[in-house]
Amino acid sequence: MKIIVDSKEAINKLVSSMVKKLVSEKPDACLAFTAGHSLEGVFTELASDETADLSGCEVFNVCEYIGADESLSCAHQLNEELYSKKGITKLHNPPEENPESYDDEIAAHGGLDLVVLGIGLNGHIGFNEPATLYDTHTHVQQLTDSTKRMKAEHFGGIENVPDMGVTMGLKTICSAKNVILVAFGEEKAEIIHKLVYGKTTTYVPAAMLQMHMNMTLCLDKEAASKLD
Repeated sequence: MKIIVDSKEAINKLVSSMVKKLVSEKPDACLAFTAGHSLEGVFTELASDETADLSGCEVFNVCEYIGADESLSCAHQLNEELYSKKGITKLHNPPEENPESYDDEIAAHGGLDLVVLGIGLNGHIGFNEPATLYDTHTHVQQLTDSTKRMKAEHFGGIENVPDMGVTMGLKTICSAKNVILVAFGEEKAEIIHKLVYGKTTTYVPAAMLQMHMNMTLCLDKEAASKLD
């Protein structure tokens, strides 16, 4: 695992440049992104970079709510923040019905070249909540109260957050050739400590990324404050 610590602004620029470099080397790369606050700055950097051409990429959304209004969906947020601004049209969203077919779809395109993720306070990546098994493929997942609290503002109250989502599984994510995880703020410091130093356990889903050969952890100083 490679760990990079810098200012939030510098991390956003760095991750954007990492995506751009990969795509410049492989214009038809298969990419995957999560929605949420952690990657908003990365998307802003990519969207404003006229030299970053993502139009040839196949892009797979990591996760999606079940039963959310379209305007509140992960797909809508990603489209508004990145896809529509970069001419990305080869889009894929995990299906609620027969979700494991998503893994087949990814494999048919040669596998994921890069997944860019945030992390939840309970260690979830995508919607893989604590106790998710490592060998899971794309699946339907009940959202924990911790995750729903994180999403409450987006939905105008925790009572409006969907109970269920569909997500790439831990095995799906860990099968990607490259993984970048972005975390900002002191509130993420404890879970980042567990990710880096904790045992590889399904109770901290992101800790499974310890085993990935090409994993880059990108943090601001606050998120890295509990690392040695």
